[in-house]
Amino acid sequence: MSAEEKVMETGGGGQLAYVPCKNGIEIRRYRGIADRVYIPSEIEGKPVTAIGKKAFLSCKTLHYIAVPDTVLEIGDWAFAHAEQLRSVSIPRRQLSCGKELFLGCGQLGEIVFQSSQAEWAAYAPLGLYSMLAMAVTIFHDYTLFDTDSFGSETWTGRWDEKLLALVALDDLDGFEELWTCGEEDYEGKDYDIKSYPVEKRKMKLRIVYFRLLHPYQISADTLAALQDYLRCHTKGTDSPEAWELIREEHMGELDYYRVFADSGCITEDNFDGLLADMKDCGAEIRAYLLRYKEEHFSVQDAFASFDLDW
Repeated sequence: MSAEEKVMETGGGGQLAYVPCKNGIEIRRYRGIADRVYIPSEIEGKPVTAIGKKAFLSCKTLHYIAVPDTVLEIGDWAFAHAEQLRSVSIPRRQLSCGKELFLGCGQLGEIVFQSSQAEWAAYAPLGLYSMLAMAVTIFHDYTLFDTDSFGSETWTGRWDEKLLALVALDDLDGFEELWTCGEEDYEGKDYDIKSYPVEKRKMKLRIVYFRLLHPYQISADTLAALQDYLRCHTKGTDSPEAWELIREEHMGELDYYRVFADSGCITEDNFDGLLADMKDCGAEIRAYLLRYKEEHFSVQDAFASFDLDW
């Protein structure tokens, strides 16, 4: 520890190391096993204005962190590889941000701006806070980490461009790097050439489903492209992950079946197979599927089967 650093205790037995900086106090690092950390807005009568490089790097137990409104700057990889991090609260204004603040934070589900309750109530149901988290953890696009344009049509348009670019990527994209690095010796789906593209499609489909479930400001072209992607991976195709994902992760969630159906993924050819797969699902979902069949695949007039070529 350098001579200028000091340490303060936090909740849960953790410690924050800090140093004076030009605008106030910089947090240098955190050590502890707490699942929630609230960075103080003031230390020794001075505002906390900076979170240093790698300050919360690899904090394995951290689920939630609140960054105070006094912070102006966040350094490179400040929260990187906090593998259990689910939620972050940050100031509702422009920040000077370093590189890949949330690299390796695969569980991060939302980045919430500190704002009024009314604003939170407006943004949260639209999925915008989750979209912000995906922007930095999946798309790695920190231009979307922008409080001025956040939630605007321009912002959602750029987000959708990133999603469509991800969907268009070859499903083996990135696999060669594993072999180049010698990681083919590792076990698991990520390193198997048969499983890798399947898991890659499922990753894409999770985001596609999310966006279709939260269609705020989605354009007609984007909507059509995402629905087409689902249809390409419905049951009965060579890669039916759009259906498998529902069965494996969302079997009891009716909204997913509605998105699946609205995208044209239920057909006369695959309906019986879909229903057979759902023998263990709830009555509400089976009733929905049966009602869908009745409304969309009704028996046609018998005369329609005759070709009356006079």
